[in-house]
Amino acid sequence: MRDWTATAEAYDRSFATLCDGTAARILADLPDGDLVDIGCGTGLLAAQAEREGRSVTALDADASMVEAARGRLHGRVRRAALPELPLEDAGADAIAANFVINHVGRPRAALAELHRVLRPGGRLAMTIWPAGGASWSMLLGEIFDDSDAVLPPPERLPADEDFLRSADGLAALTREGGLDIEQACDLTWEWRIRPEDLWAGLAAGIATPGAVLRAQTPQIRARIREVFTARTEELTDADGVLLFAVRAAYVLAVRPPGEEV
Repeated sequence: MRDWTATAEAYDRSFATLCDGTAARILADLPDGDLVDIGCGTGLLAAQAEREGRSVTALDADASMVEAARGRLHGRVRRAALPELPLEDAGADAIAANFVINHVGRPRAALAELHRVLRPGGRLAMTIWPAGGASWSMLLGEIFDDSDAVLPPPERLPADEDFLRSADGLAALTREGGLDIEQACDLTWEWRIRPEDLWAGLAAGIATPGAVLRAQTPQIRARIREVFTARTEELTDADGVLLFAVRAAYVLAVRPPGEEV
């Protein structure tokens, strides 16, 4: 059986720091008080919310992430995944879903479930990775090409489930779920990460590039490691850190205040 604890630890030092780039904006746009954090990962956003005085209920689909979040948070952490949440109808004033909808197999059912959980007047803040590729993923794509890696076929949702991967596309999906849109825009920031931390995430099979690495033969994986080391040594700053420009699609939505429960 795979040791998922190692995955949570690798995620915490790598891609969790990437996803944390939107946390401050999400919390600033959601009302104070109770917060439900869907897809909490290792709990970085939820921990920031607790430091601000909020009461947090955090949920994640992965057992290792739940364990890691429990070690970081004071509030309740449960294992659960969209589109079925163990939460009461219309009980949440504020929901964060940071880079979650891009991972679910049934995004429309997921939005319907978030609508169910929100109280009338409650707010939902969501992010997804937009189409087009981030600078960090473009670099890794070049490294895979230079290493003669064989890329597995991309995973795609069925046509009747998929949606446009942009702020407008996420907003349209959200409207289908019965919520009103308050904001739909792109968020940009800079991701700073040490090469060894990025490699830890890849080696653990996290994100699409991690899955690509895991799919290679041992010989190709060793070649990727060599090319990765050479390329990142060229790109690190004086502190030994990589700097990437990052963009996310963001939607802030509200359940119509006058809606009957």
